[in-house]
Amino acid sequence: MQLAFGHLYLGIAEGALAAAREIITKRRGSWFRSPAERYRNDPFVLRLVGELDARNAAVAALAERLAARFDEVVALGSGVTAEARGEFAVAVARLKVASSEAATDLAHRVFEATGSSSTASSHGLDRYWRNIRTHSLHDPVDYKKLEVGDFYLNGTPPPPTLYT
Repeated sequence: MQLAFGHLYLGIAEGALAAAREIITKRRGSWFRSPAERYRNDPFVLRLVGELDARNAAVAALAERLAARFDEVVALGSGVTAEARGEFAVAVARLKVASSEAATDLAHRVFEATGSSSTASSHGLDRYWRNIRTHSLHDPVDYKKLEVGDFYLNGTPPPPTLYT
């Protein structure tokens, strides 16, 4: 289930960025001090969207790798060791940290790329922020960071629970 949440967070981020792209590409003019004629060619918009897209791509690669690893672990059946389970649980915790932080940051910063008019409820961009915050606070990411840190420094895997 925790792996699914990591993918959910990634999906929220991807949805927010796609919605922002639609808003950005429909805007005609650019900021009056911009060297670009079209908003979507503004260097600051390009830089921010490039940064957010690159981070999403990195999280997506991690999610894909863990999905493949999940299949390998499940294929072991009863041969899964406590060590393998612990290592996989920590890997999933890393994904949850990376995906929730990337999605939260993106859902917040997407407004920088889309401008003040994008805050109108008709665009619905606020739903991405609300969705990621609701999920990431329900299962606090700070505890995932503790699990990752404890494993990295002390080799201690998280105990098996519904949250690992």
